[in-house]
Amino acid sequence: MAIRRRRAISRSPLAVLITFFLCLAGSALAGVTGKVSGVVIDGATGQPIEGATVRVLGTNIATETDMDGEYFILNIAGGKYDIAVTSVGFEPTVKKDVRVLVDLTTPLGFTLKQEDVELDEKVVVYADQPLIQKDLTASKVIFTSDRLKTLPNIVTVQAVLTNYPGVILSREHELHVRGGRAGQVNYYYDGFSVQDPFVANSGIHIIPGALEELTLTSGGYAAEYGEALSGVVSAVSRVGTARYKGSVKFYEGFTHAYDVNAGDWGELQRVGSRAAAVNLSGPVPLFDPERYTFSAAGEYLHNPTDLPHNGRTSYTGTGKFSMQPVEKLKIISNGAYYREFGQQYTHRDVNGVSYDFNLDGLPDFEKQSYLVGLSSNYRFDDNMILSARFNRFSTYTKSAPSHLFDTYWDQWPGYSEDSLGIYNGTIDDENYGNTIDWSDPMQVVGFTVGDDYEPTFRRRKTDYNAYHVDLISQINRSNEIKTGLEYRRYQVDWDFKQFYNTRPYGEKYSSKPVYASFYVQDKMEYDLFIVNAGLRYDYRHTDVTYVAWTTDLNGDGVPYLKQAESRQKLSPRFGVSFPIAEKSVMHINYGIYYQVPQYRYLYTNMQGDVSSGYPLVGYPDLEPERTTAYEIGLDHLLRDDIRFDVTAYYKDIEDLVTTMSSFKVAGNSVTYFANGGYGSAKGIDISIEKLPSGSFLSGSIAYGYMIAQGVGSDALEPYYTYLTSMEDTLAPVTEYPLDFDQRHTLTAVLDFRVPHNRDLNLMGVKVPGDWGINLVGHYGSGLPYTLRDIDGNRLGDRNGGRLPAYYTVDMRFNKDFYLGSGNYILSLFVEADNVFNRRNVIDVYSLTGRPDYDGINHTATLALSADELEKYDRLYDHDPQNFSPPRTIRAGLELHF
Repeated sequence: MAIRRRRAISRSPLAVLITFFLCLAGSALAGVTGKVSGVVIDGATGQPIEGATVRVLGTNIATETDMDGEYFILNIAGGKYDIAVTSVGFEPTVKKDVRVLVDLTTPLGFTLKQEDVELDEKVVVYADQPLIQKDLTASKVIFTSDRLKTLPNIVTVQAVLTNYPGVILSREHELHVRGGRAGQVNYYYDGFSVQDPFVANSGIHIIPGALEELTLTSGGYAAEYGEALSGVVSAVSRVGTARYKGSVKFYEGFTHAYDVNAGDWGELQRVGSRAAAVNLSGPVPLFDPERYTFSAAGEYLHNPTDLPHNGRTSYTGTGKFSMQPVEKLKIISNGAYYREFGQQYTHRDVNGVSYDFNLDGLPDFEKQSYLVGLSSNYRFDDNMILSARFNRFSTYTKSAPSHLFDTYWDQWPGYSEDSLGIYNGTIDDENYGNTIDWSDPMQVVGFTVGDDYEPTFRRRKTDYNAYHVDLISQINRSNEIKTGLEYRRYQVDWDFKQFYNTRPYGEKYSSKPVYASFYVQDKMEYDLFIVNAGLRYDYRHTDVTYVAWTTDLNGDGVPYLKQAESRQKLSPRFGVSFPIAEKSVMHINYGIYYQVPQYRYLYTNMQGDVSSGYPLVGYPDLEPERTTAYEIGLDHLLRDDIRFDVTAYYKDIEDLVTTMSSFKVAGNSVTYFANGGYGSAKGIDISIEKLPSGSFLSGSIAYGYMIAQGVGSDALEPYYTYLTSMEDTLAPVTEYPLDFDQRHTLTAVLDFRVPHNRDLNLMGVKVPGDWGINLVGHYGSGLPYTLRDIDGNRLGDRNGGRLPAYYTVDMRFNKDFYLGSGNYILSLFVEADNVFNRRNVIDVYSLTGRPDYDGINHTATLALSADELEKYDRLYDHDPQNFSPPRTIRAGLELHF
């Protein structure tokens, strides 16, 4: 809200205390609200108007201008609004479709016309979105709902974010931002963290079509955001208003299915891919429509994909209920549920075994997650808001053999133990191809047959309860202070068993780590510059007793029990933006960012079992990983409809988790997780955007140049290098190009849209409007890989080879039909991913540098013909997962109301 006068505020300590405990039932809307500010002036005299009422229509949010005609309104949920100004002696004025952006200030000034006699008429104008966001002190890409609905390939938020330079989506669908590892991006949904701390990725499916705003901040995020080294993704769902709105959508999909018998993709065909989605928002019936609103969304997806045994089905539901029982208190409840199940295809597993002719032997999977949150904020006055929240977030993931999915691993056929509880069963011999028929060419090459199955069981569950309190205060015209405190208590459960040999490896543990944070930040908005300055404190305690190791005089490991210690870090954040010309704004930011290591690195093998051949143990006392980032950028208007942006950045990355080996037990070298990794990333992003500005054509071109180097692309890289090579050292000390070091990226977006009640004159022929086409082209230079010989020894420098360049084009076409009085819009759409069906190479065999030949040939014998061996060799080598997905088309209908 906003102030009317600058004045000292006196509050009863008892009132503050009561309000504090009342708000503990809810949550701060951190990361879901923005601010509107401006000046109201007299159009005839140019003087400020004091006491004018500024109101957000459809809500009960209002304020008055101060003696200088200035106003501001805090804590407005992101979205589009109509904002009105009224004052005695002036014509009422409404600005429609004012876009409020999350965490930013929307400047909105009004010039009122005097009136001699009061009339019932009012002046209505459409608001112009600021062409340059002057208070943006960081690198932030914003996808509003208007922009999202025109883009192709928005089934997931990760696919949307690849439209931004410096963002790479790996083969495993993991997001890398500006040279960061996978798992260094934190995800927020409606202000709540939905990060799965076990593997550090999004623990819930976010429906892009149900969002009001989706943002990625890749540099310079404020102190209120933590647990991220590379970026922060914030997804904000729609807020209900006094008017009912909604949509219903469904589509059918087509693609080129892969045939394991032919080793190639077939013709474009229906594969049973389909989806349905519904969105509805508006006032709660029988209640005040400005005080009680809701929004809800649901989505069903069934996607067999182009690969065999790789289908998946998911159900997602979200809901938001907002109420304002009294003038100063607002309460919001949030809920989200996600369930996905299906199959997991792998052409070759970690041991080189292929199930292409025994697909039932591959595992099934199941994922479930839910979020429940209760939020509230109490407005002491127009310039101070106390917010608090409670939420619970839970994720569950399981994978197991298809026919044994509902059976625990100790009940699998062939499992048995001796009198000491040691495994002496036959699962590994009977089900993992350890007994090979050398007269069968399929088995000789590497395929499994019969009833073999991948004998691995995985199950993990992570829950957390969080309490969060924020205080927002606009202490004067220029300073907005925000401070907050958060406490989380986790429950982490992991159960794993793998029967690859006679000594199966497994682990099972449960732990309750604690995480807490505190931050304070000041947003200083002046005419000549804007500063965002903050400080963040993070605390972690793994709350576990574990087996630690020391060494004796001979260098052999000696175990002992140790209580894990807490870890605490302070991280300053600073960003400033300032105009350097009438149409140019520059920004500079600096920050230190910390992130708790993935929990699997903390808790792996806590019992200290080093009896296996290559033992690996976790370390609950790992330090947080750290990034120090620097950035400078320029935003410039070349003309009123063309915007140019250039940003340069540098990141120094330290204390990354890696694997090391420094002692032996019973002759076995023991590998453990440690903070020995480091690296750096530097680059420049350049973009030119053509804004619509009344024309049919808009678009953008974004280019990114990046160098990402370090001593390990992920924590386990040294461990697996040690297993497969006699040449590489376990912990390299010289930086080399990381696996995600993509030097050049280019994204071009072209949107041609003929709006309602407009015609296109095409060579003298009138083409009716209400249609549009959007094309998105991507180019990426080749990613690095390491060449090795047949024994696994490295040839040349680490990651000295490069894959071929990657490029693809996606498309979306829609035609709208206005029904009835125009309150209903039926939209016919067609989307195509990879329009030209290009087979981009995304991985290769290290021996040959090719995606379809591993360099190993089998010799024919009396029992094996050369033709048969050649056939199965070719099918075994042709890994469809080394190529990008083929052309996929979705066609459907969407009804808006």
